[in-house]
Amino acid sequence: MENENYMEITLDNSEVKKWKLSVKTNYEKILFYIVTGLFLIYTIFPVISVVLFSVSGKWNMTLLPEVWSLSAYRELFMNSLFWSSFARSFLVSFLVVLMDILIITAALLGVELSGNKKMMTLLETISIIPVALPGVVLALSTVTFYGEAFPLLLGSPVLLIFSEAVFAFPFMLWSLKNTFMSINAGVLYDASCTLGVPTWKFILKILVPSLKKGMLTGGIMVFTTTFNNFALAQLIVGSGWETYQVFLNKLMRIDGHMASAMVLTGTAMTFILVAVCSLTGKILKNQ
Repeated sequence: MENENYMEITLDNSEVKKWKLSVKTNYEKILFYIVTGLFLIYTIFPVISVVLFSVSGKWNMTLLPEVWSLSAYRELFMNSLFWSSFARSFLVSFLVVLMDILIITAALLGVELSGNKKMMTLLETISIIPVALPGVVLALSTVTFYGEAFPLLLGSPVLLIFSEAVFAFPFMLWSLKNTFMSINAGVLYDASCTLGVPTWKFILKILVPSLKKGMLTGGIMVFTTTFNNFALAQLIVGSGWETYQVFLNKLMRIDGHMASAMVLTGTAMTFILVAVCSLTGKILKNQ
């Protein structure tokens, strides 16, 4: 009897524990849904307002626009300054991605082959500086230094490209560093040397295909960061060589409807770029 009573108590306790666990889980789910819902409301409502404002012809005292119109998009797409600013930002972002990939890949390969951990520590320390410093401080220091050392570069796209490459350096470094660690590039290089593979063929045929995932991930972050950077472009080139964000800032003072349309257009282009890169990554992975 004592054993039977003991077993009954044990079963009762286990059932109570299961009930408490289920109640706790339900509370956690409810809390998760509440927090997620509030976050979505907080982030989606401003986007919805920008969308509505971009397609409104008249919107004063009502909840929704009184007159709907796509004239802002039509005027924006017919504006040659919009397309020229987009082309400049696209060119700068593309060149910055290529520069960061080449420089950081070479640096990480040199660190991996030499086995010098101090060099890796130095790279990590350098990568913290652009993140720690605000973009305005970085731009002002760049303009001040090159104004004294190389005044011919002031206001030039070349200086903007190099400055953006420094600013986006951490995103590509950490992405490629993780990929380097996962593929163990030093072992791959030693194996290729043992088999008589030249260094250039190792880089092109083995290293680059192995790093394609990290290059795509880092490239997306570097491209979007450079494309949307306003402080560096405004202080280095300004209106003399208007990039996308500089033209958007000027347009906000002229026509809010066109500025809203431009913001949504840039966001849509960014999403398209990410989707294309993701699809390209999947295709390369399958191959």
